[in-house]
Amino acid sequence: MIGANDKTKNSSEKSGFSLVEVLVSVALFVTIILSATEIFRLVIQGQRDAIASQNVQESLKYFFEVIGKEMRMAKKNENVCPDIPAGNIFLLTSNSLGGVLQFRNYYDECVYYYLEDDNGKQRFKIERNTPGNLSSGFISPAKILIDTLEFAVDGTGQVAVTVNIKAWAAGEDRYKSEMDIQTTVSSRFYR
Repeated sequence: MIGANDKTKNSSEKSGFSLVEVLVSVALFVTIILSATEIFRLVIQGQRDAIASQNVQESLKYFFEVIGKEMRMAKKNENVCPDIPAGNIFLLTSNSLGGVLQFRNYYDECVYYYLEDDNGKQRFKIERNTPGNLSSGFISPAKILIDTLEFAVDGTGQVAVTVNIKAWAAGEDRYKSEMDIQTTVSSRFYR
């Protein structure tokens, strides 16, 4: 038969976790949770940066398709556009935000490419003039900010225009999706 003293002895031999063991296990648990949370945050941030870069690329791809087609079909000015000297295809000037490219397009419209401020955001604008008719509009979306727009005309041989643009997605992480893109478009008009 088990005596009363034996019951007390058995119950006192059953021990729980010591304070040190509990503190170590809680510290390990917190470390693992914080590490997992940080990894999750980095994955989300990486995904946001990738989406922002993709948006900038898609917008600039459309931008270059539109201007590339129109610049390739540029014609020699034959006193149609008053600002462009007769016999020239392209004329470079500048405004307060950067370069301005002027030319006569396939439809005999005087075309102007430049940056314009739109409520604190620099956006790419196209203006087309025909006698008695002016149409203009922004071609870059408001979610894409354009920092720099530069044009360079190479008039030796076949005339070519090099376009340099620096843009990024609007938002708090704008510098992570910043892009510098350059392309050269040659006119199909041969001298």
